Amino acid sequence: MTPARNMRSREDFLEAAWRIGAELCREALWDGSRCNWLGDMMEFQFGAWSVVHRSSGPDLYSGTSGTSLFMLRLDQFAPDKKIRATAAGALQQAASRADTMPPALRHGFYTGTLGIAHVLLEGAKHLERPDWSAKAWALIDEMRTIDPDPASIDVLAGIAGSIPFLLRLHKQERRQDLLDYAVRLGESLLVRANRSDKGWSWTTMPPMVQGAPDLTGFSHGTGGIGWIMLELYHATGRDDFGHAGAEAIRYEQSWFQADIENWPDFRGEPAPSHDGTLRHICATAWCHGAPGIGLARLRAFQLLRDPEYRSQAEAAIRTAVRSMNASPAQENYSLCHGLGGNAELLLYADTVLPSNGYDEIAATVGRRGIELYDRAGIPWPCGIAGGGFNPSLMLGVAGVGHFFLRLHAPATVDSVLILTPEGIGQPHRDPATAAGQ
Repeated sequence: MTPARNMRSREDFLEAAWRIGAELCREALWDGSRCNWLGDMMEFQFGAWSVVHRSSGPDLYSGTSGTSLFMLRLDQFAPDKKIRATAAGALQQAASRADTMPPALRHGFYTGTLGIAHVLLEGAKHLERPDWSAKAWALIDEMRTIDPDPASIDVLAGIAGSIPFLLRLHKQERRQDLLDYAVRLGESLLVRANRSDKGWSWTTMPPMVQGAPDLTGFSHGTGGIGWIMLELYHATGRDDFGHAGAEAIRYEQSWFQADIENWPDFRGEPAPSHDGTLRHICATAWCHGAPGIGLARLRAFQLLRDPEYRSQAEAAIRTAVRSMNASPAQENYSLCHGLGGNAELLLYADTVLPSNGYDEIAATVGRRGIELYDRAGIPWPCGIAGGGFNPSLMLGVAGVGHFFLRLHAPATVDSVLILTPEGIGQPHRDPATAAGQ
């Protein structure tokens, strides 16, 4: 590919993101200075998950703060008064609803008030709104006075997901109290670890199958919490956090299925495999399976320089690439469990393990989506099985747009799938990595 063609393709990504932003502007429902959207969401009703059509909540994962985050970042590359106004309206709505979240659930980054605070801080800087910064710090300080739900400990909705955000704020603000609180949350995770001859794991949700092992994976499983332990070790130098991270990886690797280079999803019953043996299925997404685990291993390698972690990450990358090449028209492009999220592993890998062409593979996924959906005028397939339009960051079209912003400027646009303390588009390139070591 010539440099000119590559530059053109990068502009195509921005144009695709802008068209998604324009669609969100058209679909927004306004009430004064606030806006929201109607869309298809998943809700647990009458003992089963079902698709419902409703307005968005305030959270980062599926609510208006996440949609606002995409719009704020889009406005930085394609300034537009409607994009900017809609970003502000969505964030105003999120701020107005943050206090309605149950106190015990506010520690979650993706599903609690810390994610809203994250977007408020970014919006305050971009749109020069000091009132939003004040609101963000009020949410952060209030959260530290509330005892979290003891069952909420994972990256997606629990205290583990709070820790990288607190570490980032500590790095930016040099506030010791933020680091102290991150350490306090980490110590509570140490206490809750299940220690066995396989390593350390955590029961992040009630087993869906009686007797099932603790989950593997990034958003709900041991892989994500192991990554958090290593971030704390890097920030504090405490050996107990480092040991916990290593033991979490050891537990997860004990379940690794080498023939398919993936990790089992213990949420379901085992099923007969191709050789007749009973095995658990292996998901391929950010939330469960190789793509998310690959992010955790890449970060582990970046922090510790352990070649075994690099090898594990490369196995996850190969699996992610295979999944992206299989039945692309049947996939969704969401960040949580779609192609957009899976491609994040490749964008991240291109920084940690340079000169491997991973960014070009991710770009190919984006170009394919533009041809299949954007230029064909077909709605983007989102992460709601059996559902239609969804405006959100992690499940819907805002996340698809954010995926294209990442493709357009991967060194500038911050990842939303792995939050590192450095606070840049991708983690800092280690000089030894850049030298090919």
